[in-house]
Amino acid sequence: MPKRRPSELGAVTEGHAERLRSFAFFPYRGPRHPNPPVEPSELGRLAWEETLTSLAELAEREEWTGASPTGRPLPILDSFLRYTYQRLVMEDKVTVTPDGEFAAFNTGLLTAHAEEIYGFFQRNQHEAQRWYFVRWATESSRDILRHFDEPPPMAEYVSSASELVYDWRRELKLAYDHILGDNIGRFPADMAEQPMRARQALDLAIDWTLRRVRRNHKLVIPQWYPTLGEAGAQFLMPLDLTGNGAADLALVVSAVGDRAYRGHTVLTLDMAYTNARLVSRPDSDWLAPRAAAIPAADEAFAGGAPHD
Repeated sequence: MPKRRPSELGAVTEGHAERLRSFAFFPYRGPRHPNPPVEPSELGRLAWEETLTSLAELAEREEWTGASPTGRPLPILDSFLRYTYQRLVMEDKVTVTPDGEFAAFNTGLLTAHAEEIYGFFQRNQHEAQRWYFVRWATESSRDILRHFDEPPPMAEYVSSASELVYDWRRELKLAYDHILGDNIGRFPADMAEQPMRARQALDLAIDWTLRRVRRNHKLVIPQWYPTLGEAGAQFLMPLDLTGNGAADLALVVSAVGDRAYRGHTVLTLDMAYTNARLVSRPDSDWLAPRAAAIPAADEAFAGGAPHD
């Protein structure tokens, strides 16, 4: 996996907040005196919804809502943006101007005309967050050209093209205790009550998938998840546990050394899509856009009144 950038590659700073909503204040830019009035407790939620909507409108068209209702606006984009930012912090790729007045990061998204899209921030004078969100800016915008000698770089999730392709010749070892103990509830209901049956279905599903992977390497999809950090190449393997020809869960696999893979856990398909979309837009029949619930530790709607 890509490592932290050496300092000579550009103006970067360490020590940024790990979560995007802690890194910057996102203001509500709706009507100053709406009718009916907006409750102060709602401003944070409305501000974040505006932020996501404006990015979706600027970027090339993509399905950001998904098939699973979550109650969050644009939940796939929400997760994509949060985890992209987290990866950029890990790589020291949040770029700050030499005078410390402006910051920017690369969203990894393009406009319909293939321009890079950046988050552009200025130093915050009011809130606890160090930065204040100004706008989403394209690579040709005056703000980016004026303040940054080099455009902020994209997040990277692999260090070589070989990490994008699953090597079926490697041995695969499963963390059965975690998969069948901690996450048995993710299995189909009848299997969740019978762990031995769940294990048999798991082993059969993996064997079936590996046979197919030898003939279609695109079946196993690259992914990234922050908890695994620099674990090496990471993949999602479809698991048809019920034998109906469709994936029920996805097995998270990562490289261990040069000769083996480890199956860490199983994810629901909505969780899997969120992880896969960070690396690239999945081109697979078994993994369609779906929205996952956001982790409780990364509260979506924290925030308050706008500040100028």
